Amino acid sequence: MSNVKIDSYFVEQRMFGLAAFGTDLDDDLIRQFGAIKAAHRIQAPEVKAKHAYDKPPFMLELLDLLMARSCPIFIELVDKHYFVVANIIERMVVPYVGECDVEPKTLWIKGVMADYMALYAPPDLAHAFTACCQSRDHAAIRELYKAIIRWAQESPYPPQEVAQGIVRFAQDSLKDYRKLPKARAVERALPVPDANPVGKLLWVLPNLTSFTNIYARINHHRAKRMSGVTLFHDEQLQFGDIFQQNKQIAESFAELGLKLPLKTADFEFWEAAELKFLRSHESIGIQIADILAGFCTRYVQDVVWSGASRQGDKAVAFDRLVGSANRNRGTGINFVAPDRMLHFLGIAPLPNY
Repeated sequence: MSNVKIDSYFVEQRMFGLAAFGTDLDDDLIRQFGAIKAAHRIQAPEVKAKHAYDKPPFMLELLDLLMARSCPIFIELVDKHYFVVANIIERMVVPYVGECDVEPKTLWIKGVMADYMALYAPPDLAHAFTACCQSRDHAAIRELYKAIIRWAQESPYPPQEVAQGIVRFAQDSLKDYRKLPKARAVERALPVPDANPVGKLLWVLPNLTSFTNIYARINHHRAKRMSGVTLFHDEQLQFGDIFQQNKQIAESFAELGLKLPLKTADFEFWEAAELKFLRSHESIGIQIADILAGFCTRYVQDVVWSGASRQGDKAVAFDRLVGSANRNRGTGINFVAPDRMLHFLGIAPLPNY
């Protein structure tokens, strides 16, 4: 998302979604899915999420099918602007220094700050951050620290103690930034980049974070028994190698002594799943996962930013997905978004730590 231009900053595609569901892709599932398609006059061999969204009765029958088979459903819904802001908090305002930074209290503080900044800070700060990712310019990053501090000092919005906390943490981080050698300071202030197959560096990838979190949620759901599990992902020519590398990194957390105290995800892997890439038109499973993700992103986009009603079959389908969550099993929708958005959608935010 470091490539998003200011003139089109998340105007139409504010939400990102990634979904997975667990099942055996047997003949019975294929037959029943085909029958639902036929009943709703969907003739295309590959069902696209945008077409399914306009047929909410189709979506409801698909959910009936998945829930009748007791398929666990895992969905990540990400507000892209909030995701950029969370990276600013995580890297520049309250950077990681040790195990204390993944304790519940610290995670709560970071979440409160990210909520406040996402709601009240001008988009210019997010753009300056993504520009720094591209330039990796020491002076530009230093000026961004100052801009964050200046904004928070002048912010008129309550609660003022959150703005004051951002000022205090950012000032301390800026002092540390000035003390470090330039290359080390830049490295610490920015997200770790990934390289695509041609060597281009990429920053702030919600698809990657969503994938690794779903992987950890499945690990939690299966009580670390991942041997024999295969993850099928839509073919990703640009990101395939990155996904494989970061899957391996996630699997190594336990060996490195890194622990994340999350209620719905378990990053302590005892066993590894296999990851395979398929073209979506070759896999009904990938099509169904895409329908789930696409439906949720479009629904939230329409309700929150386009003024759509929270009535009708679309709302019923969305509420069923929200209501299907079982935090003890890691299933349902995980929102990476401000609490205020969840309240607007009629959802009570719950901490994940």
